[in-house]
Amino acid sequence: MINERIRYGQVRVVDELNNQVGIMDTREALTLARSKDLDLILVAEKAQPPVCRIMDYGKFKYEQSKKKTKTKSAATELKMVRLHPRTGAHDRHILERHAEKFLRHGHKVRVVCQFRGRENAHPEIGRAQLDAIAETLKELASVEGTIIKQGRDMTMFLVPKPGLKPLPKPVKDDGKAKGKTDSEEPDETEDEELPEEYSAPGVEDHDDDDDDVQDEGDTDDDDDAESEDGNETIAEDESTTEQSEEADEPGVNSAV
Repeated sequence: MINERIRYGQVRVVDELNNQVGIMDTREALTLARSKDLDLILVAEKAQPPVCRIMDYGKFKYEQSKKKTKTKSAATELKMVRLHPRTGAHDRHILERHAEKFLRHGHKVRVVCQFRGRENAHPEIGRAQLDAIAETLKELASVEGTIIKQGRDMTMFLVPKPGLKPLPKPVKDDGKAKGKTDSEEPDETEDEELPEEYSAPGVEDHDDDDDDVQDEGDTDDDDDAESEDGNETIAEDESTTEQSEEADEPGVNSAV
């Protein structure tokens, strides 16, 4: 509520410089705001007495919309974690802790299981990996949609449940006991910057896998070429030996 819409008899007034003016009659507070070409805005209706602030109403609406936009954009950010069907339980637990951190900060998480080579023939193994992650994080998140496999990737989306809170900050050790001051230690209270994704050990890009397969094919071709050259050399040696033996036989008969 602003200006004449404020129905309280007395209000606590804060001026445009955030200074406490004190408790005033609403009419006097409105006259003061008008004298500065500003508005009288009710900002804390449940306080005793209610709190009003003298400021420009357009600026007030802009600040409120900016806060809402910032909160909404942070909640809809998409993070990603990656693993493959042969990822061990220990590495999967580490990945689950990273996913939990993303979820507790209000982010949506995309879990990707990457298949390589013959692993594509056993999609049930990758599905078991995703189901294990969903089971571990069922208290924190719910699976959005269905788990689908497209190409070499099997994808699952996790959405944080309402009311989820971030993990508590670790307790900072006393700097005096270690001979260090607080200024020398990193500030744990600052919000840490989360990475866009986290991959389990051994998960690589698809391009690397294609290069490996191509290199193996080139090696096999080289081996085949070397074996063919060896066989041709052996055949030439055998034909030369036979020709020399036939040339020696007439000489022996003439001597006899």
